[in-house]
Amino acid sequence: MNRQAVLALVLAAGVIIAAVVIATAGDALDPRIPTEAAESTIGVEQQRSDPSNIVFDQRTVRVYDILLDEAEQAKLDANPTAEQYVEGAVIIDGEHYGPIGVRYKGFFGVLRQCFFTGVNTCDKLAWKLKFNHYEPSLRFHGLKRLNFHQMNSDDAQMREVLTYQVFRDAGVAAPRSVFALLRLNGEPLGLYTLSEDIDDRFIADRFRDGGRGVLYKEIWPGNIERLPAFSETIEGAIRRGPEDPSGLREFSASLTEAEQSDDPAAAVFAVLEDYIQDLDTLFGYLAADRLTDNWDGIVAWYCVPVCGNHNYFWYEDALSGEFSLIPWDVENSWRSPSPIRTYYGMPDWDEPDRSCRSREVFWGIDARAPHCNAVIHALVTQGWERYIEASRELMQEVVTLEQMHARVNAITELIEPHVLADENGPGEIKWRAAVRLLHKEIDERWQYIADKIEAWDATGKAPGDG
Repeated sequence: MNRQAVLALVLAAGVIIAAVVIATAGDALDPRIPTEAAESTIGVEQQRSDPSNIVFDQRTVRVYDILLDEAEQAKLDANPTAEQYVEGAVIIDGEHYGPIGVRYKGFFGVLRQCFFTGVNTCDKLAWKLKFNHYEPSLRFHGLKRLNFHQMNSDDAQMREVLTYQVFRDAGVAAPRSVFALLRLNGEPLGLYTLSEDIDDRFIADRFRDGGRGVLYKEIWPGNIERLPAFSETIEGAIRRGPEDPSGLREFSASLTEAEQSDDPAAAVFAVLEDYIQDLDTLFGYLAADRLTDNWDGIVAWYCVPVCGNHNYFWYEDALSGEFSLIPWDVENSWRSPSPIRTYYGMPDWDEPDRSCRSREVFWGIDARAPHCNAVIHALVTQGWERYIEASRELMQEVVTLEQMHARVNAITELIEPHVLADENGPGEIKWRAAVRLLHKEIDERWQYIADKIEAWDATGKAPGDG
């Protein structure tokens, strides 16, 4: 893979960071019992998000026909990066839903990069539909929003679906993701992924408190001075629940105090044991994150100028006050060799002896080694055995290498006719080559983690032990 190809892969991540300067295990392609479709209009408390897995049935590639009249389309296109809804409708399975909010989706990574020149240079744009924008009770199988991702940086067209499923395999509350066909006023837009929105419905489904806690986007405990884009306060990171960040502030203060102790790694790990709702699930998250090499997530520390990571949520349980980690935007995964490590010399997350000096990566952005964050460092040096055992269980008992290849083959068969018919997609030659490469990348990632398991079995030494 040449440097230009790698830069294309990292484009989505790079532009997101540049802007700062200015979810159920085992639901692979398995048969499911069909159920009756829910009513299109329903009260908030009467149904949760797609409880019968109709929308997120991975056997189905459903057609969503967005309807926009000429005036509303003109409003949308007059300022396409404004992330403002216009009034439209959608036809799904022959049923008309409307009025709903319709807009292009994304921040820098998937939207503004398409309009750098002032006109759209992308064959596909991501879309977002908001069913309750005009009618508060309107739902689609309990869902308020649908997110359609265009997969412009993934010629294999399946990384997002595969990676979220591995997180769910590991027991993590991760979004469901399937394939969909989009049309606009009857004209085909192409093949997309439809990924579950992390909203009040999602957290109500996944957490024992019924979703009454606080959901934070992209703000790391112990690093709360680095706020998400457009957030001037910690309250700006809150996406759902009471606007009360006191729990996260306490978590962060405890980590800061632990860092000043005589044995900071052990003290930080003790804080994590106090504040993380299920530490085994956190190590399951790490096992899935590292197996898939989700390199633009929690282990990617960009400095613009304050160093921080992105593409995740934290949920603070209302009953216990404890926190759970949720993955988001996982398309930059299954890359082997890892572009961030191979082309920019970025240390892996489990190399705590490497320098913490910042280094320039793509788009002139500075970044630093993941272990320089106290939480990541403690997870490596104090939790290595638990990480290894979580990885062993995931790779040997939950989903084997053969099963992973079988998933790729099943998805290939499912989406093949749609990829070949998609005039805005990668095209047959690039797609087939990308799928072959994906099989190879999966083999290499599996071996990469298997080697770490073997080294632990042979030596019992954690990173940093010398």
